[in-house]
Amino acid sequence: MYYNVLIHISSYTPTFLCLSFQLHSNSDKGDGSVRYILSGEGAGSIFIINEVTGDIHATKSLDRENKSHYVLHAQAIDRNNNKPLEPESEFIIKVQDINDNAPKFTDGPFVTSVPEMSEIGTSVFQVTATDADDPTYGNSARVVYSVLHGQPYFSVDPKTGKFKTSAHSVREGELTQSAFIA
Repeated sequence: MYYNVLIHISSYTPTFLCLSFQLHSNSDKGDGSVRYILSGEGAGSIFIINEVTGDIHATKSLDRENKSHYVLHAQAIDRNNNKPLEPESEFIIKVQDINDNAPKFTDGPFVTSVPEMSEIGTSVFQVTATDADDPTYGNSARVVYSVLHGQPYFSVDPKTGKFKTSAHSVREGELTQSAFIA
């Protein structure tokens, strides 16, 4: 009847579409004599099974940051004598990540000074941001740095977060130049 199964679902899928599949025993003749049961993580609360048809549904949306996978067990039972028709089977539901977390800077706000008339390419500082999304799935956790305000005086390496001057920064008579990064 069952084999070890790995099911991937996305955490952004609406609840009514989140997870829907059917278990079926070769012993099931469609006469209602087979009862399907489900046990394991979230069985009866997050995941429900129709005991007659073997249809399994999720009752709510799943979020990979809360729980990345669920291990469930299913079995077909003879309704007349409550004996298993086949051995219990295990399957794993792996929740795939979506880009639902914004990167966060580990420190900040950042304040520094640059000497007057600094050479182009003068290192100013380096920023670091992290993202709670799954780095092994797509680009959801990839952090890319950019200057939102402060050009043409400053630039940032999009991969490393190293912030440097890209033009002669503050000249005599100017008080400050500021930059905002994302």
